[in-house]
Amino acid sequence: MRSSLGRRLRVVAATGVAALALFAGRCYEKSDYSPTAPPTADALTLSTANGQTSLPADGVSKLRIIAKISPDADANKRSIVFSTTAGALVGAAGGSNQLTVGADVTGTASVELRSAQQVGSATVTAKVESVTGLSRSITVSFTAADPSTIIDFVAAPSSAPADGATISSFTVQLSPALPLGTQVTFQATAGLFQPEGAATVTRTADGSYRVTADLASPTTIGTGRVTATANNVSRQRTIDFVRALPNLITVSTGGTFEVKPSTSTGPTVTGTFLRNIGTVSEGTVATFRAVTSDGSAIGFFRDITTVSAAGTATATFLVGTTDYRGPVTIIVGATGSAVTGSTGVTVVDP
Repeated sequence: MRSSLGRRLRVVAATGVAALALFAGRCYEKSDYSPTAPPTADALTLSTANGQTSLPADGVSKLRIIAKISPDADANKRSIVFSTTAGALVGAAGGSNQLTVGADVTGTASVELRSAQQVGSATVTAKVESVTGLSRSITVSFTAADPSTIIDFVAAPSSAPADGATISSFTVQLSPALPLGTQVTFQATAGLFQPEGAATVTRTADGSYRVTADLASPTTIGTGRVTATANNVSRQRTIDFVRALPNLITVSTGGTFEVKPSTSTGPTVTGTFLRNIGTVSEGTVATFRAVTSDGSAIGFFRDITTVSAAGTATATFLVGTTDYRGPVTIIVGATGSAVTGSTGVTVVDP
């Protein structure tokens, strides 16, 4: 009798275990994704492409942020809400710092974080929509940026004549990461940009991401600074405006063609200093000399002036006390230039 009772108890126990196992099998699957279950370490993971955790603070560089959930998650629990405390999420509408992305068949959703323009950090958070408390965060640092990666001069002349007309072209290269149509502002502390005739102009980048501005020289000798700015990043170059020397000099004695030996009176010699482009720099030192037919020096000059704003310089020629009679060539030049001009007079008896 005891043996029969034992057998019945064992059958009941086995039946209960089987029923419990069947119940458990029907109510729980490893792939279940329950909004009320406590989050597990691998229910949502957040990482960055190549493990990178920093960006230059240039407002252009991007980093892909990747969230992963179970590929078998329910259809209503496959939307990932990304948000950031700094920088911007590419594609977020209206300047919002939040973007919702649906996970693909592998359970992966990603966004691109565009860096801020200030050094600092951003906390990027991803949470599963409709699943309370299931979120992950990652910190991305924005480090000091190299401005040359955003904008840099590829053509910038170091000097130009201060003739008021010579054109110096300044060209910058922009990062292809900048949006199409990015504008560059050029500013100059000397000279004027053409054709506007202004010290500040704006140009739009073309398909090569290069932008050029043409600067006309001032008439004042000195150093100018050209600043190019794009996406709030600036680069500078200096240009020296040097003395503009003549390409041609004409000489006149005001209609006087004969002179007599004298140490007190003589014709006024006028040199006119010309350039192919623009004007000769005011204040350029003019040189005057006179020679006889055999090349010997004769006479002297007084009341010599430098080149005026009108491009002329004058001096009085005195042949002095001399026994020489005959032609004299008066030669006018400029310090720093090999260009000369000349005219002739004749020394005659008193």
